[in-house]
Amino acid sequence: MLLKYPWILSKSILQNYEDILIFFDDEKVPKTSVAQAIKSCPLLLGLSVNKLKLVVEQFRNFGIRNQKLGKVIATSPQLLLQKPQEFHQVVCFLRDLGLDDDVIGRILGRCPEIFASSIGKTLKRKLNFLMGIGVSRHHLPRIIRKYPELFVCDVHRALLPRMTYLMHVGLSKREVALMVCRFSPLLGYSIDKVLKPKLEFLMNSMEKPLSDVVEYPRYFSYSLEKKIKPRFWVLRGRNMECSLKSMLGKNDEEFAAEFGERNMLVPPV
Repeated sequence: MLLKYPWILSKSILQNYEDILIFFDDEKVPKTSVAQAIKSCPLLLGLSVNKLKLVVEQFRNFGIRNQKLGKVIATSPQLLLQKPQEFHQVVCFLRDLGLDDDVIGRILGRCPEIFASSIGKTLKRKLNFLMGIGVSRHHLPRIIRKYPELFVCDVHRALLPRMTYLMHVGLSKREVALMVCRFSPLLGYSIDKVLKPKLEFLMNSMEKPLSDVVEYPRYFSYSLEKKIKPRFWVLRGRNMECSLKSMLGKNDEEFAAEFGERNMLVPPV
């Protein structure tokens, strides 16, 4: 760090560093978060406390303070370098999509890097991708609320390959769009680790049609080894059929009450 930023040893920067630490301590931000932010982005040491106050006040308006503020600056310290109007532009963009300030605050706390992204080059591009696969603008607020991380997923290396894979196994473009609307975290699942093994088990072992995951795409969110397989074998052992939602949407107590005793939740050896 010293080789790249030798100026951080200057007397004025060291004094500013002390002022920054005091400021964040007053804001009750964990010291580890401040240290991580500065380590990731040493340019923060050149910011005045007055500049930090402006940015932190913007965050506070969305419910981001104390430990939440620590998480935001540790994850995306570059946000502190932005001009207030740059942050406001992203907020306005999200409001125009139909998201209220409570939701925007939750998005800021969960995925702060969105607010450091280019609206034209990044955010709009992801929306264009969604609408390109058939998602209507009406569904965008729900999709973003459930999975704001889509804004920081690479289109060509992540989003497009996942959607292409689903169509390759036999789903239509419209069906994929329906799945995304119903369960947008689907956009973030690995093909090799999640989509492929769970689809193979669905079709080969469970002998269920692809239309079942169109109706209940949340299927992909459950652990194959800890939940899908054990519950399927319980049902198979009792010669029972049910929907994916009925099989997986219940907690262990509800499932045991409806389909058998708790000790039946252990898969066959």
